[in-house]
Amino acid sequence: MPTQFAFGQESPLIVATSNGASIQTPAKNGERNFYEVLDDVIGDFEYDLKNGNVAGIKDLAIRNIGVSENIPASFKSHLELLITEKILKNSKTRVIQCLPCRARKTSLNGDQVVITSPESNQEELSRIAKTAGISHFMDISFTYEPSGILISMFITEPESGSIVWSRSYNSENSMAAAFRRGVDFNQNDQARKQTEYSPTIQNRFIIYYLFEPSLPTADGCLALGFQTVERYDNRKKEVGFEINYLANASTIINSSGASSHDIYSAFGLNITLLFHHAWNFIGEEENYNRVRGSLSVGLGGTYAGGYLGGLVRSSYEWRLGKHYGVSFILGYRPPSNAFIAGTTSGTISGVEYGLGINVLF
Repeated sequence: MPTQFAFGQESPLIVATSNGASIQTPAKNGERNFYEVLDDVIGDFEYDLKNGNVAGIKDLAIRNIGVSENIPASFKSHLELLITEKILKNSKTRVIQCLPCRARKTSLNGDQVVITSPESNQEELSRIAKTAGISHFMDISFTYEPSGILISMFITEPESGSIVWSRSYNSENSMAAAFRRGVDFNQNDQARKQTEYSPTIQNRFIIYYLFEPSLPTADGCLALGFQTVERYDNRKKEVGFEINYLANASTIINSSGASSHDIYSAFGLNITLLFHHAWNFIGEEENYNRVRGSLSVGLGGTYAGGYLGGLVRSSYEWRLGKHYGVSFILGYRPPSNAFIAGTTSGTISGVEYGLGINVLF
């Protein structure tokens, strides 16, 4: 039976036969290049290095590298160079080449030839480490199957042989590959969810253009909004507060021409405060390369000069990329009297509607 060594979408498939010959055949559609998948798995190790998640990398020596039977032995050198490159690039550690660690010693014991190595002699390993200035050893195991790539690593202390760090990286759940697809892994920290709850705060600035019920008819208003919410239920829901400042667009251009009946007069005192709840349509994991939406409902009110009234607002937000979105607003103001110079000037009630542009951070 032939054994597959590499697969690719554009590169040919390399197959080793029983007599050592190689045959190149086109790869199937949808398959990824072997070295692209390998780069994703090594990228997960690089991520741990950058974030200080790898213990025991001071004065490190790579001792053993084991590969599965369907991988050529020459691949060991390539893998060692890749791991060494990432360690030197992302940490200040010193990588030491330990040639005596891989030496074999042959002795004659009666009629038997005995081959030994420092791997089976802890005292010899400790002596070699002291001589070469090695503080830790790293061992690597590499396995390739048609379903994916698995790299297991562990770091030990030479004197005691105790393991100070161990980790396995699997291409099937590679974080590097997921980041390339646009997945935000902050939402999927399973260990954190199982131990303690850490709130995720989402802030956004909003610029609205709204048609607001006023006296005697609706006013076209520009509005600035700031919203701060806490995300929960794996980021599928949000709860928090929103504050708006409304300004009649015509009074922004000509503030001196504003009359006393302009409830939302620019540069005057008016504040809208809402209690906000939203439902995010993002699936099990949020992918910034796909269209996402959010339906929200707000309950609160507006104070503007001689007017104090309630407000129920609903909105649908269409999110673009990671930091931007467009909101479609529809709300209702229950009847409330407006007082100008201490006298009732009329009742404000009706539907508010408009558009908003959001900046999330």
